[in-house]
Amino acid sequence: MKDLTKGNIIKLLIAFSIPLLIGNIFQLLYNIVDTKVVGEILGEDALAALGASGPVYELIICTLTGLGNGFGIVVAQFYGAKDMKRMRQAVANGICLMLGFTILATLVSLFLIRPLLLLLHTPPEIMDRCISYINIIILFMIFTAAYNLCAAFLRALGDTIRPLIFLAIACVINVGLDILFVGVLHLDVRGAAYATVIAQAVSFLCCVIYIIKKCPALHLKREDFRFEARLINNLMSQGLAMAFMLCFVTVGTLILQGAINKLGTNIIAAHTIARKLTSVFMLPYGTIGVAAATFAGQNCGAGRYDRIRTGIKDAILLSWGWSAVVVIAVYTIGPFLIRMISGAETAEVIDNAIWYLKFDTPFYFVVCILLVLRNAMQGIGRKIIPMIASGIELLGKLLVAWILADRMGYFGIIISEPVTWILCTILLVVAFFADSRMHKPADTQIEKAER
Repeated sequence: MKDLTKGNIIKLLIAFSIPLLIGNIFQLLYNIVDTKVVGEILGEDALAALGASGPVYELIICTLTGLGNGFGIVVAQFYGAKDMKRMRQAVANGICLMLGFTILATLVSLFLIRPLLLLLHTPPEIMDRCISYINIIILFMIFTAAYNLCAAFLRALGDTIRPLIFLAIACVINVGLDILFVGVLHLDVRGAAYATVIAQAVSFLCCVIYIIKKCPALHLKREDFRFEARLINNLMSQGLAMAFMLCFVTVGTLILQGAINKLGTNIIAAHTIARKLTSVFMLPYGTIGVAAATFAGQNCGAGRYDRIRTGIKDAILLSWGWSAVVVIAVYTIGPFLIRMISGAETAEVIDNAIWYLKFDTPFYFVVCILLVLRNAMQGIGRKIIPMIASGIELLGKLLVAWILADRMGYFGIIISEPVTWILCTILLVVAFFADSRMHKPADTQIEKAER
């Protein structure tokens, strides 16, 4: 366990973020290998079925991850306050809430999956495969929810190493089972779904074994399962705020994709390649954002708002360092990176992908502030403003889909994200500095010793 309320802040943020970053890279590599296995063994129709199921799967994962991260913030606040009794009660209540939500979500999703796929214009020839794949994921989403919740609780206590190890184990198992179920047992796309849920179940089991043997802080007793309205409200409001924040971003991306699909095959290809590179570039920002949320949560519980201010500044500076690397790479070897990940040779595809990256990446310096503040404000219990900021991002993408893309073509798509990033960041900066707690004077002697 790692106490983030004391010690050198930059070292703590780096030590906390690196395992998260490696875990995200593992997840990215797994997705690539999973796609390759299904595509090579089953062909393009099966690959299209997985792709068409992707938006539904991403919404499920975003919701479960957001709830778990929100519950984890509440746990981090009690851990920072050294109130272990209330911390364990928050963990117990969070488990019950996640169980209830997952059961409800499973039942509702099973009834709505076909209408949702029809709403997303899923081609009829792959509809049955989509449903057979996503139904298995939904039926066993309890394992995904359980792992995400356990990982969130461990991160709340400052431990990012063990969730990384368990995720790595799950990724290796997943790839192996993909080959077995799809290539050897010929279970079609259902095999890929079974591989995913079994791997998630194994990662959850690893978390439970570790907590039982090595993490007494999370050992629960019967009295910890006492329900309290104020605590449940805090958990749900924090969890739903994080879930909505992630879902708004995902839904906005889906809407924007609908506008892009009207611009022709080469533009779709260019944007797909640019977004793949963008997802790689954005990995460090996501990990630093999660680190900022946990750091702010623990220090909020401890009443150390001076450390929160310093931590936010340090997190932004770390992110800016990566932003400088990204911008230099795009402006010097951008075409090489595009060809490396896609093999594209068509001039229109490469030119439009580079146009997108060269315009958007300098605004990553704004994205750093946006992501750090949005997560840190969740960590200190400011739930509404980050959700409003995510809503602005969703609204911006809606306007692009309805107006700018038709009038300005692909340039309307390109400018959409920087504009929404700037608007959201202004809102978050104003709200952050309007919080009276952020103006509390630091203890100079303590701050000097810790720096």
